[in-house]
Amino acid sequence: MGRLLYPGVNPVYAWFRIVRPPIVFISVLGSLVGTLNVTRPFGLDVDPMTMMLIGLGAALLAAGLMVHNDVTDLPSDKVNRPDKPLCVGAIGANTARITGIGLMVASIFVALVCGIGELDDSTLTPRGLNLPLAALTAIIVWVGIEYNVRGKLAGIWAHVMVAFGVGAIPYWGALAVRPDEPLMMLPLALAIFIMEIGREMMVCIGDLKGDMEAGWSTYPVRAGRDRSLKVSLAFYVGFLPIYPISYFGWLGFPRVFGNLYLIGGAVFFLILLVSWLDVSRVVRNGDEKMIWNAFERDIRTGTRAGVILFQFVLLAEAFAFAVV
Repeated sequence: MGRLLYPGVNPVYAWFRIVRPPIVFISVLGSLVGTLNVTRPFGLDVDPMTMMLIGLGAALLAAGLMVHNDVTDLPSDKVNRPDKPLCVGAIGANTARITGIGLMVASIFVALVCGIGELDDSTLTPRGLNLPLAALTAIIVWVGIEYNVRGKLAGIWAHVMVAFGVGAIPYWGALAVRPDEPLMMLPLALAIFIMEIGREMMVCIGDLKGDMEAGWSTYPVRAGRDRSLKVSLAFYVGFLPIYPISYFGWLGFPRVFGNLYLIGGAVFFLILLVSWLDVSRVVRNGDEKMIWNAFERDIRTGTRAGVILFQFVLLAEAFAFAVV
């Protein structure tokens, strides 16, 4: 599994790693993408303070969930990733648990003060308390803690719980400034939710050995790798008919995105498909070390890079597309 990264107590580096900076980055960028795509194409701007609060709230929420997750994942990580901070004792489990919950609670308060967007000379500025956003954040926290504590005993529902939080990222950013328009980012959030069920299932296929030794019951543990691969592909394909809704304005949803979005979504799906094909080929080989390396390379790194690429496409879309 590789050399130990924490041969001594290095609190700064250990805390940096345990919050999982790539996940925090994806969450902050995704929330801002949601904010910008429901404002700029419609001729609206957001004041800098609100943008800072949105980024801070997303960062606190993601970091808190990740820190708390490392505590509950400890039995599996000792097998799959023994170099992580909790596994080598660089951070105490109880300290991480309290810190994770504290960060999540702080994110609820930040969401509350993000403020409901009010138009003032084409600029959305905070007015009052954003109760809808605070409520959504509290739900995400509850689902996240439920997953961390009991989720990996729940079969496919474990993957559904994770996917709910991931799909909510752009919706969270949109709700921060346009709570009066809750349908604008809903199709994209639903498409990401469906896709992420499959992606999270793929992650757990790679973690199968450690999850089995930890006594967990994810869908891959229950159904095996071959069946789980087929089911995860079905969820990937489920992304395709949903994400264009916000481009065409189908089913009464507002048209939010332009051509960049449509192309970016197609490229993102191709990345998912190529990664799936590669790990499927390696799984048929049956070599556990090769399987582990393939899932780390294609799913944890490859599809995560695909998510970031899609987010940057959405960021460009916010500045390129104008609703007329």
